[in-house]
Amino acid sequence: MQPPTPHVPIAARYPAAARQHAFRLLRLRRFGMALLTYVLGFALLSVCALLGLLPTAALLRVGGLFLLINIALGVAFASGWNERWADPSLTLLQMGLAVSSVAVILVVGRSTQFVAAPFYSVLFVFGMLQLRPRQIAGMTLYLLLSYALALALRLELFQDVLDLRIEAVTAALVVGSSVWFAIAAGYISNLRTRLRESRQQIQALATRDGLTGLWNRRCIDVTLDAAVQHAARHGTPLCVVLVDVDHFKHVNDRHGHAIGDQVLKAVASCLATSVRAEDHVGRFGGEEFLLILPATSLSQATVLTERLRERLNAQPTVLAGEGPVTASFGLADWRNGEVAGALVHRADQALYRAKAAGRNRVETSSSQPAACE
Repeated sequence: MQPPTPHVPIAARYPAAARQHAFRLLRLRRFGMALLTYVLGFALLSVCALLGLLPTAALLRVGGLFLLINIALGVAFASGWNERWADPSLTLLQMGLAVSSVAVILVVGRSTQFVAAPFYSVLFVFGMLQLRPRQIAGMTLYLLLSYALALALRLELFQDVLDLRIEAVTAALVVGSSVWFAIAAGYISNLRTRLRESRQQIQALATRDGLTGLWNRRCIDVTLDAAVQHAARHGTPLCVVLVDVDHFKHVNDRHGHAIGDQVLKAVASCLATSVRAEDHVGRFGGEEFLLILPATSLSQATVLTERLRERLNAQPTVLAGEGPVTASFGLADWRNGEVAGALVHRADQALYRAKAAGRNRVETSSSQPAACE
């Protein structure tokens, strides 16, 4: 069945395993960037410890917390556990852990309040490219609540030594910058959504046939090349079917091109809704369509194609006063070492025989040639 999303099928360009591997590497790179942020944060806290702003024992406890967080996340990414979730990058989880870590830093050191604003800013940059506006708003709320709790604990633990003026300025900076970054992140998220929709529209114009909504000639050719390469690499069967609407010139001449367009759309819809999810249907040119049937033997493809022909015959006609719209089908199975062009050529020869034998029939590339009328 035709995929609902209007873009060139990724499977036509990259094998599924390679695609999954590429996505996994991308997520590991993102995790590596987050890990580097923890390393830089720990380096900054180490400088604070050297300057006497943070007790060494507190530094070691924070370092241990950082280590545990990153070991747990590393195991999750390496084992594939993260792929069980809607966001395999675990962006919300990573941000939540980082926000909690900043709260811990604020509580264990009385002179570490200055790290809050820059650390929070880095977190928003990390999340704005992945989260939706509602998720960003929720994370902002959690950040402010955790900061408020950490600030209350600071006032309780260090009330005799804290400079309330500095705490007030820091709190205003944290709240202001967090709100600003949340708004900016929401704006960027909306821009990403609009950009993705625009890209999909452009891809649809480049890969979809404007009349039928099927893959256009360029896209179906790319898909066929990939299918042939896959069959050659894995030794799996592959069949293609060329479909030609019978007497289409007569339809245009007698009923007009508007009715002819309706006929093409009706045939395209019938083909697209009748094949399997792993099959591909594209408009090959004019009134011709190409079906790609991966992992399908010639006998299986013959049964499927005959079923398509019968279903097309049973469709309500769009031609007033005439019988159903019919089509002829030329079927060919891929042979070892054969290129895509040769495979389509044999299907075209089979289609020619179906036309010559009376139309509204299925012919295979192994059928005996029939005399042309």
